[in-house]
Amino acid sequence: MILLNNFSESLKLTPESLKISTNFSQQRLDFQWHVNNSLYRQRIEMVFQIQISRIVTSNVIWVGNYSASVKGTQALHWSWESELPLECATHYVRIRSLVDDARFPKPRAWSPWSSWEKDSVKPSLGKGYFLIFPQDKIVEEGSNVTFCSISRSNQNNFSCFWEKKQMRREQLTADVSTYTVHQVPYIGPTGGTVFCEMKPGDDPTGSILFVSQILEEPKNFSCETRDLKNLVCTWNPGRNTGLLKTTPIYTLFEAFSQKRKVCEHNNRCTWQVTENFQKQYNFTLVAENILRKRSANSVFHLVHRGFLPSFLSLYIEVFNQVQEVLGDCFLNIALLLFSGT
Repeated sequence: MILLNNFSESLKLTPESLKISTNFSQQRLDFQWHVNNSLYRQRIEMVFQIQISRIVTSNVIWVGNYSASVKGTQALHWSWESELPLECATHYVRIRSLVDDARFPKPRAWSPWSSWEKDSVKPSLGKGYFLIFPQDKIVEEGSNVTFCSISRSNQNNFSCFWEKKQMRREQLTADVSTYTVHQVPYIGPTGGTVFCEMKPGDDPTGSILFVSQILEEPKNFSCETRDLKNLVCTWNPGRNTGLLKTTPIYTLFEAFSQKRKVCEHNNRCTWQVTENFQKQYNFTLVAENILRKRSANSVFHLVHRGFLPSFLSLYIEVFNQVQEVLGDCFLNIALLLFSGT
Protein backbone atom coordinates (compact mmCIF):
# COMPACT_ATOMS: atom_id res chain seq x y z
CA MET A 1 0.00 0.00 0.00
CA ILE A 2 2.96 2.31 0.51
CA LEU A 3 3.82 1.95 -3.15
CA LEU A 4 0.23 2.72 -4.18
CA ASN A 5 0.15 5.73 -1.87
CA ASN A 6 3.20 7.04 -3.66
CA PHE A 7 1.41 6.53 -6.96
CA SER A 8 -1.89 8.11 -5.90
CA GLU A 9 -0.76 11.68 -6.39
CA SER A 10 1.00 11.00 -9.68
CA LEU A 11 -2.02 9.19 -11.14
CA LYS A 12 -3.90 12.32 -12.02
CA LEU A 13 -3.71 11.31 -15.65
CA THR A 14 -4.76 14.13 -17.93
CA PRO A 15 -6.22 12.87 -21.25
CA GLU A 16 -3.88 13.56 -24.15
CA SER A 17 -4.03 13.69 -27.97
CA LEU A 18 -7.80 14.21 -28.08
CA LYS A 19 -9.06 13.88 -31.66
CA ILE A 20 -12.58 14.45 -33.01
CA SER A 21 -14.01 13.02 -36.22
CA THR A 22 -17.44 14.02 -37.50
CA ASN A 23 -19.87 11.49 -38.94
CA PHE A 24 -22.42 13.67 -40.69
CA SER A 25 -24.56 10.78 -41.97
CA GLN A 26 -25.10 9.55 -38.40
CA GLN A 27 -24.94 13.04 -36.82
CA ARG A 28 -22.28 11.68 -34.49
CA LEU A 29 -18.99 12.90 -33.03
CA ASP A 30 -16.36 10.19 -32.52
CA PHE A 31 -13.60 10.85 -29.98
CA GLN A 32 -10.19 9.24 -29.50
CA TRP A 33 -7.65 9.96 -26.76
CA HIS A 34 -5.19 8.30 -24.41
CA VAL A 35 -3.59 8.78 -21.02
CA ASN A 36 0.06 8.22 -20.23
CA ASN A 37 -0.12 5.38 -17.73
CA SER A 38 3.42 4.14 -18.29
CA LEU A 39 4.41 4.46 -14.61
CA TYR A 40 1.95 1.82 -13.46
CA ARG A 41 2.06 -1.23 -15.72
CA GLN A 42 -1.17 -2.95 -14.69
CA ARG A 43 -4.66 -2.14 -15.88
CA ILE A 44 -6.32 0.65 -13.93
CA GLU A 45 -10.06 1.28 -13.64
CA MET A 46 -10.74 4.88 -14.64
CA VAL A 47 -13.65 7.26 -15.18
CA PHE A 48 -13.52 9.90 -17.89
CA GLN A 49 -15.76 12.94 -17.71
CA ILE A 50 -16.62 14.33 -21.14
CA GLN A 51 -17.86 17.88 -21.62
CA ILE A 52 -19.38 19.13 -24.88
CA SER A 53 -20.03 22.77 -25.76
CA ARG A 54 -21.81 24.31 -28.71
CA ILE A 55 -20.88 27.50 -30.60
CA VAL A 56 -18.59 28.74 -27.78
CA THR A 57 -16.77 26.78 -25.09
CA SER A 58 -18.73 28.47 -22.30
CA ASN A 59 -22.03 27.09 -23.67
CA VAL A 60 -21.85 23.58 -22.21
CA ILE A 61 -24.72 21.45 -23.54
CA TRP A 62 -23.78 17.97 -22.30
CA VAL A 63 -21.68 16.34 -19.57
CA GLY A 64 -21.31 12.59 -19.09
CA ASN A 65 -19.02 9.90 -17.72
CA TYR A 66 -17.36 6.97 -19.46
CA SER A 67 -15.68 4.13 -17.54
CA ALA A 68 -12.82 2.05 -18.91
CA SER A 69 -10.03 -0.27 -17.88
CA VAL A 70 -6.81 1.36 -19.05
CA LYS A 71 -3.31 0.01 -19.57
CA GLY A 72 -0.32 1.97 -20.78
CA THR A 73 -1.09 4.44 -23.54
CA GLN A 74 -3.88 2.47 -25.23
CA ALA A 75 -6.28 4.49 -27.40
CA LEU A 76 -9.71 5.10 -25.92
CA HIS A 77 -12.85 5.73 -27.98
CA TRP A 78 -16.28 7.17 -27.33
CA SER A 79 -19.12 8.61 -29.44
CA TRP A 80 -21.85 11.19 -28.95
CA GLU A 81 -24.95 11.69 -31.08
CA SER A 82 -26.29 15.21 -31.61
CA GLU A 83 -29.96 16.08 -31.88
CA LEU A 84 -28.92 19.21 -33.81
CA PRO A 85 -27.41 18.60 -37.26
CA LEU A 86 -23.67 18.95 -36.85
CA GLU A 87 -23.37 21.05 -40.01
CA CYS A 88 -25.12 23.96 -38.28
CA ALA A 89 -22.91 24.59 -35.24
CA THR A 90 -19.34 24.18 -34.09
CA HIS A 91 -18.90 21.79 -31.17
CA TYR A 92 -16.08 21.72 -28.64
CA VAL A 93 -14.99 18.78 -26.48
CA ARG A 94 -12.70 18.36 -23.50
CA ILE A 95 -12.07 15.42 -21.14
CA ARG A 96 -10.68 14.85 -17.65
CA SER A 97 -10.05 11.61 -15.79
CA LEU A 98 -10.32 10.04 -12.35
CA VAL A 99 -8.60 6.87 -11.10
CA ASP A 100 -11.49 4.77 -9.78
CA ASP A 101 -9.62 1.67 -8.68
CA ALA A 102 -9.98 -0.01 -5.26
CA ARG A 103 -6.24 -0.63 -5.16
CA PHE A 104 -5.60 3.09 -4.86
CA PRO A 105 -6.42 4.96 -1.66
CA LYS A 106 -8.95 7.71 -1.29
CA PRO A 107 -9.42 10.60 -1.57
CA ARG A 108 -9.12 10.58 -5.37
CA ALA A 109 -9.14 13.73 -7.45
CA TRP A 110 -9.99 14.61 -11.02
CA SER A 111 -7.11 15.34 -13.35
CA PRO A 112 -6.86 18.73 -15.07
CA TRP A 113 -9.05 19.10 -18.16
CA SER A 114 -7.58 18.42 -21.56
CA SER A 115 -7.49 21.39 -23.90
CA TRP A 116 -10.66 22.13 -25.90
CA GLU A 117 -10.84 20.51 -29.32
CA LYS A 118 -13.42 21.47 -31.94
CA ASP A 119 -15.14 19.58 -34.74
CA SER A 120 -15.36 20.42 -38.42
CA VAL A 121 -16.46 23.89 -39.52
CA LYS A 122 -19.86 24.67 -40.99
CA PRO A 123 -20.34 24.22 -44.76
CA SER A 124 -20.12 27.23 -47.04
CA LEU A 125 -23.23 28.72 -48.63
CA GLY A 126 -21.42 29.41 -51.86
CA LYS A 127 -23.72 31.40 -54.14
CA GLY A 128 -26.91 30.06 -52.56
CA TYR A 129 -29.26 31.85 -50.19
CA PHE A 130 -29.47 29.11 -47.60
CA LEU A 131 -28.83 25.44 -46.78
CA ILE A 132 -30.96 23.03 -44.75
CA PHE A 133 -29.86 19.98 -42.75
CA PRO A 134 -29.98 17.07 -42.21
CA GLN A 135 -30.09 15.85 -45.77
CA ASP A 136 -32.12 12.70 -46.53
CA LYS A 137 -32.23 11.52 -42.92
CA ILE A 138 -33.91 8.23 -41.97
CA VAL A 139 -35.86 8.07 -38.69
CA GLU A 140 -38.53 5.92 -37.07
CA GLU A 141 -42.12 7.08 -36.85
CA GLY A 142 -42.79 8.85 -33.59
CA SER A 143 -39.35 10.48 -33.49
CA ASN A 144 -38.70 14.15 -32.80
CA VAL A 145 -36.50 15.61 -35.53
CA THR A 146 -34.58 18.88 -35.43
CA PHE A 147 -33.71 20.65 -38.68
CA CYS A 148 -31.52 23.67 -39.12
CA SER A 149 -31.01 26.21 -41.86
CA ILE A 150 -27.92 28.26 -42.63
CA SER A 151 -28.54 31.62 -44.29
CA ARG A 152 -26.66 34.81 -44.88
CA SER A 153 -26.60 36.97 -41.76
CA ASN A 154 -28.59 39.77 -43.39
CA GLN A 155 -31.26 37.47 -44.87
CA ASN A 156 -33.87 36.22 -42.44
CA ASN A 157 -36.96 36.88 -44.54
CA PHE A 158 -37.57 33.26 -45.50
CA SER A 159 -39.81 30.47 -44.23
CA CYS A 160 -39.30 26.71 -43.87
CA PHE A 161 -41.98 24.05 -44.21
CA TRP A 162 -42.54 20.43 -43.24
CA GLU A 163 -45.01 18.78 -45.62
CA LYS A 164 -46.25 22.24 -46.66
CA LYS A 165 -46.88 23.28 -43.06
CA GLN A 166 -44.76 26.20 -41.87
CA MET A 167 -42.39 25.34 -39.05
CA ARG A 168 -41.72 27.52 -36.02
CA ARG A 169 -38.25 29.03 -36.26
CA GLU A 170 -35.82 29.55 -33.38
CA GLN A 171 -32.72 31.64 -33.95
CA LEU A 172 -29.55 29.85 -32.86
CA THR A 173 -27.02 32.35 -34.20
CA ALA A 174 -27.16 35.25 -36.63
CA ASP A 175 -27.05 32.89 -39.59
CA VAL A 176 -28.47 29.63 -38.17
CA SER A 177 -32.09 28.82 -37.36
CA THR A 178 -33.54 25.59 -35.94
CA TYR A 179 -36.91 23.87 -36.36
CA THR A 180 -38.29 20.83 -34.54
CA VAL A 181 -40.96 18.46 -35.81
CA HIS A 182 -42.47 16.33 -33.03
CA GLN A 183 -43.56 12.72 -33.40
CA VAL A 184 -43.20 12.46 -37.15
CA PRO A 185 -45.70 10.02 -38.70
CA TYR A 186 -45.05 7.39 -41.34
CA ILE A 187 -45.81 9.11 -44.65
CA GLY A 188 -44.91 6.59 -47.33
CA PRO A 189 -41.95 5.03 -49.12
CA THR A 190 -40.91 8.33 -50.74
CA GLY A 191 -40.62 10.21 -47.44
CA GLY A 192 -41.68 13.71 -46.41
CA THR A 193 -40.41 17.03 -47.72
CA VAL A 194 -38.70 19.82 -45.78
CA PHE A 195 -37.96 23.00 -47.72
CA CYS A 196 -37.19 26.68 -47.27
CA GLU A 197 -38.04 29.54 -49.62
CA MET A 198 -37.69 33.32 -49.67
CA LYS A 199 -41.19 33.82 -51.04
CA PRO A 200 -43.83 31.65 -52.72
CA GLY A 201 -42.77 30.72 -56.22
CA ASP A 202 -39.02 30.92 -55.59
CA ASP A 203 -36.87 27.86 -56.16
CA PRO A 204 -36.91 26.14 -52.76
CA THR A 205 -33.97 24.56 -50.95
CA GLY A 206 -34.97 21.37 -49.26
CA SER A 207 -34.40 17.87 -47.97
CA ILE A 208 -36.25 14.58 -47.74
CA LEU A 209 -37.03 12.99 -44.38
CA PHE A 210 -37.56 9.25 -44.71
CA VAL A 211 -39.82 7.93 -41.94
CA SER A 212 -39.76 4.20 -41.29
CA GLN A 213 -42.37 2.17 -39.49
CA ILE A 214 -40.87 0.53 -36.40
CA LEU A 215 -39.21 -2.84 -36.92
CA GLU A 216 -41.18 -5.45 -35.00
CA GLU A 217 -39.87 -8.41 -33.02
CA PRO A 218 -40.21 -11.73 -34.91
CA LYS A 219 -43.25 -13.63 -33.63
CA ASN A 220 -43.97 -17.38 -33.37
CA PHE A 221 -40.34 -18.32 -33.98
CA SER A 222 -39.89 -22.11 -34.13
CA CYS A 223 -37.82 -24.78 -35.86
CA GLU A 224 -38.72 -28.31 -36.94
CA THR A 225 -37.38 -31.19 -39.01
CA ARG A 226 -38.95 -33.86 -41.20
CA ASP A 227 -35.80 -35.82 -41.96
CA LEU A 228 -33.30 -35.15 -39.13
CA LYS A 229 -31.05 -33.66 -41.81
CA ASN A 230 -32.38 -30.11 -42.09
CA LEU A 231 -34.10 -27.79 -39.67
CA VAL A 232 -36.63 -25.38 -41.12
CA CYS A 233 -37.09 -22.32 -38.90
CA THR A 234 -40.10 -20.09 -39.47
CA TRP A 235 -41.48 -16.91 -37.95
CA ASN A 236 -43.90 -14.08 -38.50
CA PRO A 237 -41.88 -10.94 -39.37
CA GLY A 238 -44.73 -8.61 -38.43
CA ARG A 239 -45.52 -5.33 -40.16
CA ASN A 240 -43.34 -4.16 -43.03
CA THR A 241 -41.21 -1.11 -42.21
CA GLY A 242 -42.52 0.64 -45.32
CA LEU A 243 -39.09 1.75 -46.54
CA LEU A 244 -36.72 -0.16 -48.78
CA LYS A 245 -33.83 1.44 -46.89
CA THR A 246 -34.98 -0.06 -43.58
CA THR A 247 -35.76 -3.56 -44.85
CA PRO A 248 -34.34 -5.84 -42.15
CA ILE A 249 -31.79 -8.59 -42.55
CA TYR A 250 -32.58 -11.81 -40.66
CA THR A 251 -29.74 -13.84 -39.18
CA LEU A 252 -29.76 -17.17 -37.33
CA PHE A 253 -27.15 -17.70 -34.62
CA GLU A 254 -26.71 -21.06 -32.88
CA ALA A 255 -25.04 -20.71 -29.49
CA PHE A 256 -23.65 -24.24 -28.96
CA SER A 257 -21.88 -24.47 -32.34
CA GLN A 258 -21.23 -20.68 -32.55
CA LYS A 259 -22.37 -20.78 -36.18
CA ARG A 260 -24.29 -18.06 -37.96
CA LYS A 261 -26.33 -17.91 -41.14
CA VAL A 262 -27.85 -14.96 -42.99
CA CYS A 263 -31.35 -15.94 -44.08
CA GLU A 264 -32.51 -15.54 -47.67
CA HIS A 265 -36.15 -14.96 -46.74
CA ASN A 266 -37.87 -12.72 -44.22
CA ASN A 267 -40.02 -15.49 -42.71
CA ARG A 268 -38.06 -18.74 -42.94
CA CYS A 269 -34.56 -20.17 -42.91
CA THR A 270 -33.09 -23.65 -43.44
CA TRP A 271 -30.35 -24.93 -41.14
CA GLN A 272 -28.37 -28.06 -42.02
CA VAL A 273 -27.94 -30.58 -39.23
CA THR A 274 -24.24 -31.19 -38.75
CA GLU A 275 -22.58 -34.56 -39.41
CA ASN A 276 -21.80 -34.97 -35.72
CA PHE A 277 -25.57 -35.08 -35.07
CA GLN A 278 -25.82 -32.14 -32.69
CA LYS A 279 -28.82 -32.85 -30.45
CA GLN A 280 -29.36 -29.59 -28.54
CA TYR A 281 -29.93 -26.30 -30.31
CA ASN A 282 -30.07 -22.76 -28.94
CA PHE A 283 -31.13 -20.45 -31.76
CA THR A 284 -31.33 -16.68 -31.69
CA LEU A 285 -33.06 -15.07 -34.63
CA VAL A 286 -31.93 -11.46 -35.11
CA ALA A 287 -33.83 -8.97 -37.25
CA GLU A 288 -31.74 -5.84 -37.87
CA ASN A 289 -31.96 -2.70 -39.95
CA ILE A 290 -30.08 0.60 -39.85
CA LEU A 291 -32.28 1.90 -37.02
CA ARG A 292 -32.66 -0.94 -34.54
CA LYS A 293 -32.28 -4.65 -33.77
CA ARG A 294 -34.90 -7.18 -32.62
CA SER A 295 -34.48 -10.83 -31.61
CA ALA A 296 -36.30 -14.03 -30.67
CA ASN A 297 -34.94 -17.22 -29.11
CA SER A 298 -35.68 -20.95 -29.27
CA VAL A 299 -33.97 -23.80 -27.35
CA PHE A 300 -34.88 -27.40 -28.15
CA HIS A 301 -33.76 -31.01 -28.64
CA LEU A 302 -33.54 -32.12 -32.27
CA VAL A 303 -35.73 -35.22 -32.06
CA HIS A 304 -38.41 -33.32 -30.13
CA ARG A 305 -38.97 -30.93 -33.04
CA GLY A 306 -39.92 -33.27 -35.88
CA PHE A 307 -42.89 -34.48 -37.87
CA LEU A 308 -41.54 -38.03 -37.95
CA PRO A 309 -43.04 -41.33 -39.18
CA SER A 310 -44.99 -43.27 -36.56
CA PHE A 311 -42.38 -46.01 -36.23
CA LEU A 312 -39.63 -43.48 -35.44
CA SER A 313 -41.91 -41.67 -33.00
CA LEU A 314 -42.48 -45.04 -31.27
CA TYR A 315 -38.73 -45.60 -31.00
CA ILE A 316 -38.31 -42.15 -29.51
CA GLU A 317 -41.07 -42.78 -26.97
CA VAL A 318 -39.66 -46.19 -25.97
CA PHE A 319 -36.12 -44.96 -25.60
CA ASN A 320 -37.03 -41.65 -24.01
CA GLN A 321 -36.18 -42.88 -20.52
CA VAL A 322 -32.73 -44.14 -21.56
CA GLN A 323 -31.89 -41.41 -24.02
CA GLU A 324 -29.42 -39.73 -21.71
CA VAL A 325 -27.49 -43.01 -21.42
CA LEU A 326 -27.53 -43.82 -25.13
CA GLY A 327 -26.64 -40.26 -26.09
CA ASP A 328 -25.32 -39.90 -29.63
CA CYS A 329 -25.77 -43.60 -30.27
CA PHE A 330 -29.56 -43.23 -29.97
CA LEU A 331 -29.65 -40.30 -32.35
CA ASN A 332 -27.46 -42.13 -34.88
CA ILE A 333 -29.76 -45.15 -34.81
CA ALA A 334 -32.83 -42.96 -35.28
CA LEU A 335 -31.24 -41.20 -38.23
CA LEU A 336 -30.19 -44.48 -39.89
CA LEU A 337 -33.67 -45.95 -39.48
CA PHE A 338 -35.36 -42.93 -40.92
CA SER A 339 -32.97 -42.38 -43.83
CA GLY A 340 -33.06 -46.04 -44.82
CA THR A 341 -29.26 -46.20 -45.14
